[in-house]
Amino acid sequence: MILKDLFIAFSAGLIGIFAFAPFSLKFLIFISYGYIIYILIKNKKRLFLKLFFWGIGHWGFGMSWIIVSVYYYGETSIATASIIYILLTIILSLVFTCPLLFIQYINNKIGNDEKNKQALLVSSLLLISEFSREFLLNGVPWLIPGNVFLDTYAQNIYPILGAAFGSYLIYFITSIVIANSSNKKFLFLFFAIGILLMIPQKTVQQNGEIPISIIQPSSDPFDKYKPGYYSFIENNLLDLIKKSSTGSKMVVIPEAELPYPTNDFRFKAFIEKTKIKDKLVMGAWFFDNNKLYNTIYYPNKEILYKKTHLVPFGEYIPFISKLRGLIDFFDLPMSNVTPGPKLQDNMRLINDYEVATPICFDIAFPNTVRKMNISSFLMINISNDTWFGDSIGPYHHLNKARIRAIENNKWVIRATNNGFSAIIDNNGTIVSKTEKNVTGVLEGKVNLVGERSIFNKFGYYLTKILPFLMILVLLINRSCILRKNLYQS
Repeated sequence: MILKDLFIAFSAGLIGIFAFAPFSLKFLIFISYGYIIYILIKNKKRLFLKLFFWGIGHWGFGMSWIIVSVYYYGETSIATASIIYILLTIILSLVFTCPLLFIQYINNKIGNDEKNKQALLVSSLLLISEFSREFLLNGVPWLIPGNVFLDTYAQNIYPILGAAFGSYLIYFITSIVIANSSNKKFLFLFFAIGILLMIPQKTVQQNGEIPISIIQPSSDPFDKYKPGYYSFIENNLLDLIKKSSTGSKMVVIPEAELPYPTNDFRFKAFIEKTKIKDKLVMGAWFFDNNKLYNTIYYPNKEILYKKTHLVPFGEYIPFISKLRGLIDFFDLPMSNVTPGPKLQDNMRLINDYEVATPICFDIAFPNTVRKMNISSFLMINISNDTWFGDSIGPYHHLNKARIRAIENNKWVIRATNNGFSAIIDNNGTIVSKTEKNVTGVLEGKVNLVGERSIFNKFGYYLTKILPFLMILVLLINRSCILRKNLYQS
């Protein structure tokens, strides 16, 4: 019986991943989180183990690209890579799933007998738990349920209250359905609402005005830091630059494609060879005061932005002093990067307009991107998705860029080393895209948009305040009921 319960919990966590790209079976997110809400409200036996195994299924598949990074690019044994992957999955489950036990504790303390109030409490606490992903473990805002509304009519909530409010809708609808499972009319109503939220939205193709070029080099990440391979990378980039349109106002090269920093003599020589210094925007390593930074660099004015959110086991290694020397991967130069300061000025690029420049993992953090776009007119998102291999990671990463475009009402130029490079309009529509593992130049046009969305102005904070406000209302209501009962007695 115990094994059956744990298998069901694991399966419920696992199927939730199929709601995200590239599978996009969006209704499964209701089933996956419905299981969690059900055991929190109605089935309290072995709760810790059930939550833990749900997390193993959910995070284990959803973050499976970690094993790709460590095994393939670390050139280590499958046994060692598997141990690291298993440990990380356990940590993620303990940090982001098992604390949901607190929801049951609060629910018991408040003791709401009314089913709808109970649903409101549970959904509010789940949203607060989701917010913790932005800062715990240095931030892992991955697998956000509200992201599944992309390409549906429900995505129209993004520019108002953000993807997090989409999560709240999922939590609330599912909680209402489970709390009122005996009321068939009520169930039908909320099932219908859930289905309506999933109706696909037709995209309207927009035309840009400013021509740009995106370089997708697809060089071999296995050889990138081997002696002498840099000359192949340089020649590949130079050939692609020559193929880019002479009418482009900007040519974008993805994240840290060259294996040496901007202070290296080879970097300056490379820039001169491109003959488009005034148009070039590129990812590059920057070495300063014995610290290595991952940056986006504009050679013409020698200005840069330093990446703030680093990828665990990609750019920094937890417990690094214990692991260096154990695995070749942990001795590569990009595995000990320093995060940039949280407050940085936007770069001024096209016609001296401000441009937001989130690098790779930065794009997953809604508030980081929101603050960048307070005064920007465009976003450039460079990334190195080779670390995902052929996993589901690149699909998730692309969709995050699309969601940030909608939330902030900005076009996005997305340049990756091996795909998916894309031009995304301010409605999240992919105007043009380069597929995975294709070497080439993506030509297109973008627009500068100065108007800020409601989310960019207020929506992030409104969504943050919402669950705490709901809990406060429930506490006040509970207090009034207790006082009334005490008075009557």
